[in-house]
Amino acid sequence: MATSDRELRMGVSDARANLTEVIAKVRLLGQCVVLTRREKPQAVLVSHDFYEQALSDRARLESLEK
Repeated sequence: MATSDRELRMGVSDARANLTEVIAKVRLLGQCVVLTRREKPQAVLVSHDFYEQALSDRARLESLEK
């Protein structure tokens, strides 16, 4: 169910059953994993580096808005 090289869509049950592999794809390959339930996106797994960068970007944007 891959949608691009950087993003993978996967059902929550499949992700749970293959959690070690999913984490490896996120951490080592830099893929974002969109978790779905009944084909609707529920959450996204991203690497810790991506998350930290997103937090930093958000803080920077919020400070620019003030």
